[in-house]
Amino acid sequence: MNDEGPKPIVKNKAERSMLQIFGSEWFGIPISTLALSQVYIMMFGHYSNLAFRYVAEALTFTSIALFLFIFAMWITRGITSGNRLNGGFHWDNLTRLSFISLIPIMGFVGNSQLLFFFGISPISARVSVFTFLVFYALSLLLGVLLGYRLYTKEIKPMEINYAIVIPPLAIGTSVFLAQYLIPYYAGVTGQFLSFLVVMGLGIFFFLFIFIGSLALSGHVSTKMHESLPTTMLPVGIASLIVINLFSISGFGSSWNSILTTTNLGLLTVMLWGFEVWNFLVVLIIMLAKPSKGNMSVWAYGFPLGLFATSTLRIMSVVNFGWLFWIFLMITALLNILWVYGWISTVIYVRKTIVGMSKGA
Repeated sequence: MNDEGPKPIVKNKAERSMLQIFGSEWFGIPISTLALSQVYIMMFGHYSNLAFRYVAEALTFTSIALFLFIFAMWITRGITSGNRLNGGFHWDNLTRLSFISLIPIMGFVGNSQLLFFFGISPISARVSVFTFLVFYALSLLLGVLLGYRLYTKEIKPMEINYAIVIPPLAIGTSVFLAQYLIPYYAGVTGQFLSFLVVMGLGIFFFLFIFIGSLALSGHVSTKMHESLPTTMLPVGIASLIVINLFSISGFGSSWNSILTTTNLGLLTVMLWGFEVWNFLVVLIIMLAKPSKGNMSVWAYGFPLGLFATSTLRIMSVVNFGWLFWIFLMITALLNILWVYGWISTVIYVRKTIVGMSKGA
């Protein structure tokens, strides 16, 4: 009797240990998969080849399935952790608190891709407006919480990395969903959504100036190898500003009068130049100091998807055909990094399991 009694307890302990793997950084997997889907959507738009659409659809639904699985494991981890809930654990760690903001990004981009594939109807439009407001409020809340912790928490040097720019970036991704909803809705609803998008652009642009500078100083001073992939995030921020400016210019006459073709082209090309500079720096980092066996590798994916999107948007203004070859190069690199991310994830899980078995 005594020999048989402890066995279920050991099993439960092992299960709880396995759940500790699923932190908020795992949300980078479905986000990077969505980014890969986005570039195939753009490939379909350029070539009108149905094969690209089918690949994009497969990646979108794979991303949603991955997100639901990881989200369920993440919540279960919090429930089974006793007094040390997910919320409390992430509240104490700026990096993990920041990665929670990948949830609203998943909501904005994933919803927009579903509208692309299935079209917009009265029902899907109402559901999408509701989800837009929910994810907008969540991204704003997480940004406020991050700001509060930055001002009040005793911060460890290793916590200051580019992951902390994710909450400002999250609210800027609302434009992906808004660009489908605003043309559908006229009157107050459309004006309100466009107002929120422009407000979000201001929030994440100026927060990036402040928090991005803080993150840069943290990277320069600590040289944390585990967080090196997050240095790609400034590319995503600059790209997202470009995408927002192009989208806002099409929201209506009130914004068109502010964002003329001349100043829109000037601003976006300047921002794209910064993207190219930062991309080349990070490319050298990837080749010189490859990150393997940690989840931060997935931080490369979403910024590269934004970079590819902004490159095509720029090409529509300057009419330089060679920009499409840059888009194709970014797309190829994103495919390679997506596969590399899975390899790195397998290595990370194996190392974690080995470490748990040794500690048992």
